[in-house]
Amino acid sequence: MFGKRTNFLGLLLSAACLVLIFRKFDLEKLWEALSTIRMDLLLVALAVFLTTFLVRTLRWQVLLRPTRPLPYSRLFGVVMIGYMANNVLPARLGEVVRAYVLAQKEGVRKSSSLATIFIERIFDGLSLLFILGAMLIAYQLGWLSLQHPFPNSIQWAGIGAAIIFSLAFLAVLALEFYPPFGLLLAAGVENFAPVTLKTRLLSILTAFREGVACVRSFGTMVFVLFCSLLIWTIEGVTYTLVGSAFSLDLPLRAYFTTMVIVNLGTLIPSAPGYLGTFQFFCWLSLGLFGISKELAVSYGLVLNVMEYLPVTLVGVAFLLLANLNLRNLVGAEAGSEGVEKGE
Repeated sequence: MFGKRTNFLGLLLSAACLVLIFRKFDLEKLWEALSTIRMDLLLVALAVFLTTFLVRTLRWQVLLRPTRPLPYSRLFGVVMIGYMANNVLPARLGEVVRAYVLAQKEGVRKSSSLATIFIERIFDGLSLLFILGAMLIAYQLGWLSLQHPFPNSIQWAGIGAAIIFSLAFLAVLALEFYPPFGLLLAAGVENFAPVTLKTRLLSILTAFREGVACVRSFGTMVFVLFCSLLIWTIEGVTYTLVGSAFSLDLPLRAYFTTMVIVNLGTLIPSAPGYLGTFQFFCWLSLGLFGISKELAVSYGLVLNVMEYLPVTLVGVAFLLLANLNLRNLVGAEAGSEGVEKGE
């Protein structure tokens, strides 16, 4: 029921974004912008973007090492399947699919791998917020010029997101370094969880604690932070190259600001592929630098398709090579077959 509500909310928010985008919209300007794209620069942008998955796989391999050392080559396919599933399923179910595929293929407990994916997302969020904070400070000091001021909503959203991601990371640290916190969670399960779910939830909690063991190594955390910042630096370069393909005359910091706002914005529920929300936040962020709605939306459409199609196709290819079916994976996850090995 919760999943259906989230799916409906996502469709509703995407539809609302599309209505706002195409209200008083000049389609001729959109086609004009699309007709001027330099395909050579777009192909370079695509090649640069795809390297982020090489770094993401390396980061995940390091996070999984305390649970189970796994070959990079086998993990890469699982990563691509997960991101493909994120593109075609609502509510970022690709994260669960990735953990389930790893459980199927490598025997890693699903909750343990979900813990490492959770840590990935925390570091992604903190990296994006670090970049946004740098931009906001530069703006306040007069080093970042905008044709329109930063909306207060973005600043408050950034503060709210920073609090959420920081608390999530502190909870992970407490789970690993402060045993009473784990005992408190276990007591909560014992006292309040339905009898039919107690055993499974306690087993999941145990597996999750195994997955966060990676935070015990300071060197691992530094490496994960480095990889996260590298991923978003590459992503920012991708945004810049796509802007160059459109012949946009914007400084590098404009594209990094756009990247942060778009990626934080697409954390809200949306239709699969972030349709509507992706273009809306491109319009919102590029508008700060004086780019027209039509040009910003065309930029967002091309960037969205460029990041969506190749990842989806590669993920489907790996899914077929692994003799897996996405519908069966989701069905198994939703049903009793979703119980993990050993749980």
